[in-house]
Amino acid sequence: MAFAAMLTGSVAVGATAAAALPRVETVSFPGGVNISIFELPGGTRAYCVEIIMGEPTGHAWLDGRVTSLPGRAGLLNSWGDPNGMRQMNYLIDKYGQSTSAWTAAALQLTIWRMRENFGQGNPQLNRTISALEGSSRGRELIARSDKMYETAKTNATAPVAAPSILGSLKLTPDPAGKPGRYIVSFPKGTTSLSVTGAKFSRDGSTKLSVSSSSASERAVDATAGATRIKVTGTWETKGKAGWEPKLDVYGTLTAAGDPGQRVAVSIGKAAQPKKQGTFAATTVTLPPPLAPPTASSQAQPSAEVGGTMTDELRVRAQKQTTLEMWPGATASFTAYLYPVVGTPKYSPVWETQLGEPYEAQAEDPVTGQPLWYTWWADSEGAALLDSDGNQIAAADEQGVATEGVDANGLAYPVPQLDENDESVLDDEGNPVFYSARTPVLEERRDPERWTEQELSALSEKDRCLAQPVFHDEGIPVPGPGNYSSAPAAVRSEGTVHWVERVYSQGTLKHEGVCGLPNETTRINQPGVVTQAPADLRIGDEAYDTATVSGRLLPDVSYTLMFEAYRADDVAAAATCTPESIVFRSDRVPVTGTGEVRSPGFKVTPAHGVALWWVETLEIDEGDGPRVLHRGACGLENETSRIAHPSVETLAMPDAIVGDYLTDTAILSGDFAATEGTRWELEFKGYRGAPAATEEPEPEIASVAEADDEHAAESAEDEALTDKNETPAVCDASNLLFEVPAIEVTGPGEVVSEGVFARPEWQGEIWWVETLWLIQGDERVPFSVGECGIANETTFLTGATVTTQAMPLASIGDEMTDTAIVEGELSARDGVHHEITFEAYQGEASLTGTELAECGVENLIWGSDPVLVEGPGSYESSPLTALPAYGSDVWWVESLWLVEPEQEKQLLHRGDCGVEHETTRLQRPDVSTVATSTVTVGDPVYDTALVEGALSVREDIEFWVRFTAYERPREGAMVCTPDTEIVALSDTVGVRVPKPGTYRSKEVTALPEHVGLGGYVETLVLIENGEEYEVHRGECGAERENFEIVPVVTPPDAPPVTPPSAPPAIPPVPRAPGDPELPRTGFENREFIVIGGAVLVLGLAACGLGMARKNRKKS
Repeated sequence: MAFAAMLTGSVAVGATAAAALPRVETVSFPGGVNISIFELPGGTRAYCVEIIMGEPTGHAWLDGRVTSLPGRAGLLNSWGDPNGMRQMNYLIDKYGQSTSAWTAAALQLTIWRMRENFGQGNPQLNRTISALEGSSRGRELIARSDKMYETAKTNATAPVAAPSILGSLKLTPDPAGKPGRYIVSFPKGTTSLSVTGAKFSRDGSTKLSVSSSSASERAVDATAGATRIKVTGTWETKGKAGWEPKLDVYGTLTAAGDPGQRVAVSIGKAAQPKKQGTFAATTVTLPPPLAPPTASSQAQPSAEVGGTMTDELRVRAQKQTTLEMWPGATASFTAYLYPVVGTPKYSPVWETQLGEPYEAQAEDPVTGQPLWYTWWADSEGAALLDSDGNQIAAADEQGVATEGVDANGLAYPVPQLDENDESVLDDEGNPVFYSARTPVLEERRDPERWTEQELSALSEKDRCLAQPVFHDEGIPVPGPGNYSSAPAAVRSEGTVHWVERVYSQGTLKHEGVCGLPNETTRINQPGVVTQAPADLRIGDEAYDTATVSGRLLPDVSYTLMFEAYRADDVAAAATCTPESIVFRSDRVPVTGTGEVRSPGFKVTPAHGVALWWVETLEIDEGDGPRVLHRGACGLENETSRIAHPSVETLAMPDAIVGDYLTDTAILSGDFAATEGTRWELEFKGYRGAPAATEEPEPEIASVAEADDEHAAESAEDEALTDKNETPAVCDASNLLFEVPAIEVTGPGEVVSEGVFARPEWQGEIWWVETLWLIQGDERVPFSVGECGIANETTFLTGATVTTQAMPLASIGDEMTDTAIVEGELSARDGVHHEITFEAYQGEASLTGTELAECGVENLIWGSDPVLVEGPGSYESSPLTALPAYGSDVWWVESLWLVEPEQEKQLLHRGDCGVEHETTRLQRPDVSTVATSTVTVGDPVYDTALVEGALSVREDIEFWVRFTAYERPREGAMVCTPDTEIVALSDTVGVRVPKPGTYRSKEVTALPEHVGLGGYVETLVLIENGEEYEVHRGECGAERENFEIVPVVTPPDAPPVTPPSAPPAIPPVPRAPGDPELPRTGFENREFIVIGGAVLVLGLAACGLGMARKNRKKS
């Protein structure tokens, strides 16, 4: 008795192809019961569900995934008990792949018994059970089967659906009474929370992931100004994983080609069900909060030297709040004179601060030139000394030059001589003498002035607060209202910035910001209003015009200086820095009120898109100019926009692989070319974001085996981070193509040259256009488009191709590959699409790995192109599975775009060696046995047993041929044409229509055949007149050896007539109604009979000498 278990679930073949299903484990019991395990290529075991059918040693195929086991007409009813199918799925999943033969045998017995509901309705099973009960090991197996079944009844549970969430979100005030804090309570199963109007206390975020393992709560704090808090969240519940009442069932054939046992494999444990949802939002309305008042101020905007100025504090209650007034509040006001380089420093009571006494070079009171002492010197430049050691003046008090001899006897003045020892003369022809000079010094004590070094070391805030000149404090502030400082006497010109402060019980509650416009008082300074030309063109003259108003002080001089700064973006925040300055004028005298125009300069592209003008009004009171006024950077009236040619672009938004991509530029502005100047437009394409792909499904095992509590804790502990959007980058690393530059002669539309859309570009393509300005030999980019913007993005899509090759084929079968084309194909005029298929000789050990290679070296066949008219399924022409193709055939499909008079473009090519594109070849198994010893006069022949997978195609034939060769007494047998025994060979052979036993033609042994020999069998496939060798036997195989001996009659004995060769024994048929016990293994009956006959012949010839003579080859 036997059963079979095979691999199912996939059609993968293992390391080598097999002709018949190999045994894996076998358990034998008394009474002739043998339970063996078989496996399909790939190595996974499955189990018999039809005990009455024959062994599965032939072809196998997948019947499908079923919820009931099909029956056999007249032999076996179908069986579909849901609990039984679920239990059978569980048992095969749990025990089916064990390498323990005992476990496998017990499982197989359990499956047979379950199918019969543990009844007596199956005679074949009854005989098996009866035989097992007759031995202790058999009874142990039955007991183990009973235990397995009990385990299945307990553990084979159905999946339980996930329930809906129980409970809801609740929002309650903080029990500790902290203002603005609320507690969010959530039930078990909650996965995330989000809040508006507040932030979570633990990290200040508005979204939070939480553990779903238990109910809990989180605190939130209301955000400033919020009137309502709203909380919502997501939840997830989980059901229970289990087993479905389903099995994968395979049909089989026996080695003889008859229907074999169906076998089944488990579909495995189902995934754990989950259910997700979102909570209904819960809200709470916030009461108006207590809040302190707000404070602002307004200073007197202008004043004159000798007059007064004041500041005013304005206290107000905040809107939508309850006023919480500062207790005992008092106000203070401080005026700060803004320090400017070169201006005097003042004390806190607005008095000039004088510096330390020092010596300085005196100046000529008329010309202002510096004064010097001049001394006579020697040729080395050293001053000459008189006899008292004093330097000798070059002129006396009346200005007359002195002359004489110094203390060392050197006559002075000493003339300067040239290289010819002649006197050097000045421009008027007078001799030049050596002299030295030192400055005329005087003692000074100047007002301390602010230096650039001092002020540049200060931040703007510190500079604003650096020079207080007035302070008033202690002004009561009992509540909302306006409160003014005492009048401050103005003592000097400049700009005063006020800062108000409010104190409550010694604590600073409010402090103004120094430098605000509303807290600035400008003192005794002329007004300056400027107006630059609003629009300029490249090549125009740029200038600024200042209008001076107000009172100009007598006895001082005023000047204006104009500066222009480059602006690259008018909309951006204006910045006028040394790095962006393009022009600075000399000081232009201001002699009265009215307009003052700056010097001008020519506009070039280097000046950007606009010029920001800044004017500076300076006053000079005799000690050097100092700034009275400096304009602000970026004022509208001080902005000269430079009219540049502009480019707007619009790329085609969508395209399909195989289309031609274009970008369109709309040009406006002045493109008129001047002498030596012209324009060009260039387009480039860059790889943007790739096409979206589906996320891989999670593995069932990882879901089923996950520790729910641990996973939830990990999710809660994971930090939440904001993911900033990565800026688009267009550089050489992602450049796809460049379009030749196009000359621009004026405004209008310019369309780029078309670029063929390649399949590897699918996803976003970012266009970037560059407008080039060419002046002489210099070519500079005038404008460059932005990378990654929507209107310059083309989204490229294409068709996808999925394939499925025939998973299994027997030698001689016709194999095909099927491609499913989905998505869009280019509809350009004149183009069409084709798909081709190629087959490569594979290697089983490399199938499904990255090591698989498909090249010209292993190419088997290429199909004719198949026209692709749109999405759909396309099948290759058939390819006959030939023996030379090995164990695996790898299919590779290619999708092409074809257009007239153009080389066709490859749009897609499949991967090499993937599982779903592999056809595994099954081969028949051939074993032989020859007549071992033959007496002259008796027939000589060979017998072949063909088993396993054999193609059932009607248009091909299999033939087995037998070739006899000489065999030496010593040494190895050699099978070559030189050693062939043609007379004993069957070169025509025998046709093999199906698995079975086939015998060569019988040849009567002649005396010239006496000697040793051996057969080699060859199984061939014939298709369309072509022969292909499927199998060739081993030269010198022991079972194929034979010996022909002469007839020898012993003295005084009657001649012995050897028995004739036994006839071939055909397979014994079995009536469908009387099945025998299941069996596995090789059928030996024919060879036992043949072997017996050979043994008789051998005994009759025992002791006779072997003579090898008169041997003739034909």
